[in-house]
Amino acid sequence: MFSKKEKKKLQEEQDILNSTDKEVTEEIDLLDELPDEEDGAGHKPKKKLPAWVIVPILGVVVAGGFGLSALTGGGGNADTGTVLEVTEVTRGTVQEVYNSSGTIESENTKTYYSPVTAPIKECKAVVGQTVKSGDLLITFDTTNLERDNQQAQLTLQSSLKASEATRAQNAKAVEAANAASAQAADQANALADEVNALAAQVDAAYAQYQANLEAAGAQAASVQAKTEELQNTIAQNQEVVNANQSVIDSTDSGYAGRRADLDAALNVPEAERTEEQKKTIADLQPVFDAYDAAVTARNEAQAAIDAANNELQTLSASTPDVDDAGYTELKAQYDAKYAEWQAAYQAANTPTADTSMTAAESESLDISDNLAELTALTPEELLEKGREGMKADMDGVIASVDSLQTNSAAQGAALFSIASMEDVRVRIEISPDDYSKMKTGTAVTITVGDNTYQGTLTSVDNIAVQNESGTPVIGAQIHINDPDENICIGATAKVRMTVAESKDVLLVPTEVINASTDGDFVYVIENGVVKERPVELGTSSATDTEIISGLKEGEQVVSDLSVDIQEGMRAIPQEAASDQSDN
Repeated sequence: MFSKKEKKKLQEEQDILNSTDKEVTEEIDLLDELPDEEDGAGHKPKKKLPAWVIVPILGVVVAGGFGLSALTGGGGNADTGTVLEVTEVTRGTVQEVYNSSGTIESENTKTYYSPVTAPIKECKAVVGQTVKSGDLLITFDTTNLERDNQQAQLTLQSSLKASEATRAQNAKAVEAANAASAQAADQANALADEVNALAAQVDAAYAQYQANLEAAGAQAASVQAKTEELQNTIAQNQEVVNANQSVIDSTDSGYAGRRADLDAALNVPEAERTEEQKKTIADLQPVFDAYDAAVTARNEAQAAIDAANNELQTLSASTPDVDDAGYTELKAQYDAKYAEWQAAYQAANTPTADTSMTAAESESLDISDNLAELTALTPEELLEKGREGMKADMDGVIASVDSLQTNSAAQGAALFSIASMEDVRVRIEISPDDYSKMKTGTAVTITVGDNTYQGTLTSVDNIAVQNESGTPVIGAQIHINDPDENICIGATAKVRMTVAESKDVLLVPTEVINASTDGDFVYVIENGVVKERPVELGTSSATDTEIISGLKEGEQVVSDLSVDIQEGMRAIPQEAASDQSDN
């Protein structure tokens, strides 16, 4: 492949070669036209060019020939070009296959813990040994089980009694709270009955009082009307007093000491006032105008109230006494009893502190009881478990046996573990560059020695860690769907999975793809000249590569690997032998 500068230089050499070739031809023709000398036979032989002329010319011609040969690729001739094998762009399916190896692991490893504290009589568990569900692996010496668990039985009884006492004490507290609440409700109901009875008496006395007023005649009616009028006047003016007093109190609280600021600003002639004094007047004068108006209105209303009260006193003195039938006294009794009932009603309906145990407290007691029961299994139960020993409850292989130098087991201590041979997987390490290709659920072919199994990619870690060589890797797990007795935990397995597939796409042989700093490209022959064609690649296998863009079905690309191909060289396409055999 030539740069633009190299192409230009080669073109100049070609032009020089063509010009020199033309000049040589013209000089030869000119020499042919010179008069011939007669030879011994009477003929006139043609003049020959002297060596000093021929040698330089031949040198130029030869040099030009080599330059042209370099330009055209060095093969074939300058007119026809180099014969290059080509292959056709086809349509089909391509798969990218990922190959790796990993270690076989069990997906289900169970650790077995001692159910009792007792000496070990016999241990049949050996690392690497294949076992079946039900195989007896540990037996115990049960001599001291009853004695060792006697204290746990006593602790259990103590814990259960303590829980029982706590629940009983809480029940008493709840019962007392309920009784107090019921008593408050009964008291409120009794007071309600008294209030209702007094209300009836008050209504009757009031009715009698009204009848007595009517009997007092027109004067009494007039006095009553005037009294009500004065009371209304007092009430209305009292509202005015209250409203204006609220304005006065608010101003006194919010603008304390500001009256002096306003008066000082107002005492300054208007033309001489500063901006701050103008702002003080603008802010405070409306406030204190409203304040003064409120004071005036309050005083006027209070004066009206005082006048009405004086008139009421005069009116009361001039009004003959009327029997109120005990209304005033009954009304006072009713008000007092009503307030008493209201307080009792609120007390009865106010939620009291919940003295019952919370769900968490109750659950805590249950847990304590359960723990005590588990800690203090009956001697008979422990003895039975000791006699049963420890058996495998699944098929598998012994993965580990904990240290048994003391020949004794403690309750809850791990003794051995079994790795299942039915649920196994292959753990592999992948490069971060391949992470995006790994899709869970992908089918995998697994090879272990001479045996082949089918598997499924079940999980891929979300973090890259450094392996022993310091290279970042990502862990992935492949479940073996059909394990058999030939599976060996810890052995190496080879895996093969299709990580990408493109169907009905344009394909070219992978070997014809070239790469440069500008991207991927292929060579094509256009009008007898080799051209670079940029292409966009898709899925790629060891033999074929998908072409997303840059080529069309049926086009031919150069597949000849035996020639140093350069863009711009002249070439003749020739279908590869495999392509020709198809035709």
